Amino acid sequence: MSSTGVISEVFPKMANVILDEDETRKVLCSYRRGQIVDRDSEWRERSPVAPGDRVTVHLYGSKDGVIEEVAPRRNFISRRAPGREGKIMHTIAANLDFVVITSSLHQPDFSPGLVDRFLIATTASQITPLIVINKMDLASPGEYPWKLYEDLGYRCFPVSSSTGEGLNALKETLRGKTSVFCGHSGVGKTSMLSELFGDSVGKTGAVSGATGKGKHTTTVSKLITAGENTRFIDTPGIKEFGLLHVSPKELIQYFPELYELQLRHEPYEHLPRFESYLRIKAALESEGR
Repeated sequence: MSSTGVISEVFPKMANVILDEDETRKVLCSYRRGQIVDRDSEWRERSPVAPGDRVTVHLYGSKDGVIEEVAPRRNFISRRAPGREGKIMHTIAANLDFVVITSSLHQPDFSPGLVDRFLIATTASQITPLIVINKMDLASPGEYPWKLYEDLGYRCFPVSSSTGEGLNALKETLRGKTSVFCGHSGVGKTSMLSELFGDSVGKTGAVSGATGKGKHTTTVSKLITAGENTRFIDTPGIKEFGLLHVSPKELIQYFPELYELQLRHEPYEHLPRFESYLRIKAALESEGR
């Protein structure tokens, strides 16, 4: 018996699939890499399926099956696979309406560098980004480090999973959409998702006092249905986000405020994101792009 569904979690040679016929039913399915053609001739996928992928499965019973086919992706967000040699990519999630770039105001501090990397990736993938700044209960008067991104036209949501500040506006934006939440460890993704959708979606942990960085609590990316056609993907906190398909020469095009001045042959070194541009460019050059 064949059925269709969406990948919710990926394991070595196995994946959980939520069936279209019953969103409360999850089936553990095997897959063979050789039966699923890699989509990218230059970069090899770490896994041929990702949360959000649409699949056809053959069911052997009520709880197990095999993936027969993966549908073409509408879009996807990916990065260079950490700790792997060569051109190996890690697809974080597929078929998305939003990439929710999740940061925190403090503990850990707001990280423009990571935000910029995700903005480059979402632009390259043609996915709408949302920037969330959690832990606003720790804010001092006048603290506004994300103003730069609002001025550039990006939608920003200052929120607090502790007090509930700003969560209603974010929840309404995500209603009926498929979104992936990405960011550093410790920024409060899982706690925020629990507040947004009413159920505990995973373990949460404190920020390390020694490093000021978060402790990993979400261990695998997981797609969860929240009713009203709303789906979200919680991802493990990341330490690095290696960019794909972006060369040092074309990088400036992903910083539109810099690129506009470059086209007009005007100086742009004074703009706030210039230093971030230089750091990312240097990283790409060190990778031999």
